[in-house]
Amino acid sequence: MTKAARAPTDVAWQAVSARDRRSDGQFVYVARTTGIYCRPSCPARLPRRRNVLLLPTAQDAERHGYSACRRCHPAPGSLAPGEKGVRKALDYIEAHPDQNVTLRILSDISGLSPNHLHHLFARMVGLSPKALCDYRRLIRLKALLRGREPVASASYAAGYGSIRGLYEKAGRMLGMTPAIYQRGGPGVRIRYATSRVSFGRVLVAASRRGVCTVHLAPGDDELVAALHDEFPHAILTREHAPRARWKTVVGDSEPEDPLLSALRLTIRRDVFLARVWTALL
Repeated sequence: MTKAARAPTDVAWQAVSARDRRSDGQFVYVARTTGIYCRPSCPARLPRRRNVLLLPTAQDAERHGYSACRRCHPAPGSLAPGEKGVRKALDYIEAHPDQNVTLRILSDISGLSPNHLHHLFARMVGLSPKALCDYRRLIRLKALLRGREPVASASYAAGYGSIRGLYEKAGRMLGMTPAIYQRGGPGVRIRYATSRVSFGRVLVAASRRGVCTVHLAPGDDELVAALHDEFPHAILTREHAPRARWKTVVGDSEPEDPLLSALRLTIRRDVFLARVWTALL
């Protein structure tokens, strides 16, 4: 049954005026003067409010005989060119964990200019391509160090330019030196807390020098086990509740762009953890 079109509410019109991507999928709007329907986030010039009608879905708009906008591609299952480019960039980053991925490479892969890709990626993913690649490079470094790879070769294999550059950043990235991390954090005091998120449970841990790790798991038992595996020789202390800053960062990192929410869970989890880690730096 086709749903009837209606005039926009104040909340819906505010979303359309702000081109709010979070409202995509909640409704579409129709410009009565052209017979074209759009997503709330459509970048096209806005019609006057009195000429706008709302419908719950793109299917309803199609059944009413309205045509899909060629800029925002609101039809079911369609992606706008910018969304396709960001998705290609995300897929490439995930498929090349050992490669030093640059914005120029991602630009070539996505078919978007570097500046345009950077802007769209940050808007849709919630952090820059570099920040996501930096997080994945850190995960690679940690795996190499835990595998007993010498610090120097682990540094180069993970994409860090030099040992000096790695050690200058280690306090912020690892919460300790790479050598101490490799030995499981002997004598390092690490405080941690867990909280619930849409993916399950998240754990944030930090030493006096900075954040040590962020983990996701279905439950606290798995989180604590992962923390012990990563830092078997550290002094681990659980806090009764997440620190205010940790709680704020985790909460702010959880909302997803509609593009992300339709992607594979592995990508979504990586993006969430990268957003938390980047913000806590």
